[in-house]
Amino acid sequence: MVEMRPNVLLVDDDMQVLDTMSLYLEGIANVASVNGGKQAIEYVKQHPVDVILLDIDMPVMNGFKTLEHLRNLNECINVPVILVTGKRDKYTVVNSMIMGVDGYLVKPVAKEALKEKVMEIYRRWTQDNSRKVVLAIDDDITYLKQIEALLHDTYHVVIINSSKLALSYLAKHTPDVVLLDYQMPLYSGAALINMIRQNDACHDTPVIILSGTLDRDALKECYPYNPFACLAKPVTKETLLETIGQALNQ
Repeated sequence: MVEMRPNVLLVDDDMQVLDTMSLYLEGIANVASVNGGKQAIEYVKQHPVDVILLDIDMPVMNGFKTLEHLRNLNECINVPVILVTGKRDKYTVVNSMIMGVDGYLVKPVAKEALKEKVMEIYRRWTQDNSRKVVLAIDDDITYLKQIEALLHDTYHVVIINSSKLALSYLAKHTPDVVLLDYQMPLYSGAALINMIRQNDACHDTPVIILSGTLDRDALKECYPYNPFACLAKPVTKETLLETIGQALNQ
């Protein structure tokens, strides 16, 4: 069976780096390249992308700012991003983890290391996309990454850290289960689940409320919208998997 070629976008302000990485990947991928963050944002709005290789040190808009903008595009919410940088300091590595990148490569990158990382991330992403979809909505990106780590062996997990972006995603996609933080800025959990229920495609999608307090009076606001369950943070892997399984089998 012939393996599909991923659509890879290279983002770097150094043309020599772009040319070298394009040459390294041309045998295994469909490669496009842009020399800045703004150009990357415009590109993903118009073209399908499976993996993004992103430089950190770029003028005008650095890699972290670019990634923040990309994650706020419906087309790029969960596209895998690999940072490619000359930096290896603690701040850069920690910030990369907080931002939820899928891979990290230090320049200069060897040809085989680059090819292996791109295909590893692409295969994992493709495999995830064939699974049941769990949409996790929480304003805490670090907590979302913890949820993703608990579930990624079993489900395709989409993580979104704003109510507005979640509603935009749900306008075009129908997940199998929604995990919803009760205390969100802009809209409360009750308001957001009400909006989800008004979407015909998601009217019957199981919604599991996650809350740090499980305040009974507050959670009563959600009851009219029929949440499947309410779980207290932090939730264990066993409890989360069991509850999602029950929701899918209802």
